[in-house]
Amino acid sequence: MRSLFRRTWRRAAQAYHLACARDDAAKRKIIIPSGVWVCDHCEQAVLELAALREHIRTQHAYI
Repeated sequence: MRSLFRRTWRRAAQAYHLACARDDAAKRKIIIPSGVWVCDHCEQAVLELAALREHIRTQHAYI
């Protein structure tokens, strides 16, 4: 039962992250593949939210 819940939660989270990436791209009026995140500070594109968080933490820690 727990694995079913975890799998469902993981799929919901992934769908949410993909929707956020699409909204981010639409806000910038650019067309990019689904699941690509763009840094607000330097416009670097990354493929995973965790990678974006790590990029912001290491490159833009002063912000």
